[in-house]
Amino acid sequence: MRTWKKYGKKDGKQRLHHKRKRQEYITLAVFLIIPLLFLLYFSVYPVFSIFYYSFTDWRGTVGSQQFVGWKNYINVFTNENYRNVFKTAGYYLAAGILQQVVSLALAVMLSKPVKGSGIFKGIIFFPFIMNGVAVALTYRIFYQPDGAFDALLKALGASQMIKIWLSNPTTVNWALGYVFLWKNVGYSFLIYLGTMQSISKDYYDAAAIDGAGTWHQFTAITFPNMKMIVGLMATFSIVNSIAVFDIPYILTSGKNGTNTFSTTMLETAFTYNKFGEACAMAIVMLLIAGIVMVLRNLVFREEKDV
Repeated sequence: MRTWKKYGKKDGKQRLHHKRKRQEYITLAVFLIIPLLFLLYFSVYPVFSIFYYSFTDWRGTVGSQQFVGWKNYINVFTNENYRNVFKTAGYYLAAGILQQVVSLALAVMLSKPVKGSGIFKGIIFFPFIMNGVAVALTYRIFYQPDGAFDALLKALGASQMIKIWLSNPTTVNWALGYVFLWKNVGYSFLIYLGTMQSISKDYYDAAAIDGAGTWHQFTAITFPNMKMIVGLMATFSIVNSIAVFDIPYILTSGKNGTNTFSTTMLETAFTYNKFGEACAMAIVMLLIAGIVMVLRNLVFREEKDV
């Protein structure tokens, strides 16, 4: 009789435990189902919709699309207006690469105790937290004829270098590329600085005892320990150079050869009502981002301990 009571209580506790577990799973499912539905509807479903519409001549109205196969994709790579976005992306890519170099150099300099380093860190990071529209509007005033930049060149005795910066096809993309660099250098700097400060000081102390200089410490300790972060930031620079929107749109409205993927998509869809071609451009951007991520994983492959 005692044995029956003993196992009866044990079975009761197990049933109660299973009941509580089942209630926990139900509660978890209830709380997750709504966010998952939002994720599917607002993230996954639009991607599949864009992929479908990219094979049509959709003009933006319900039921107006006709299947055109690969025509939109062929236009993206053969039409001169669309091909120009790849040339424009090259300027932003150059600015993005320079941004990584400058950010890394600044992080190396300020990773060590320097008087007033906190002020310098704030100055470097400040442009990134500024609103992109405000930055673009500020530089539109900065680059205007007889503006602040022209006044600076005159003060430096370089008046012969003055040009109409935002209207001259030979200078406009370089000018916009500089804005892109200035706006984003703080973000890369912060990531690099945080990574460097996470590296153990013991490595540097041992290297200093062995007589290694600053450059040898960087190549042997700093860079190997942050190689994956450098690859990640390089990936962001490449993707951002293709998708940049606010700077060219506000400063030049995508004119004078400054059109990017984003500005061209907007113009194609809402000016010419070629929503099918705009969707094809969006898919091309997505594919480029995917290819860049794959290449990044191949080049900056994480080393595993044996």
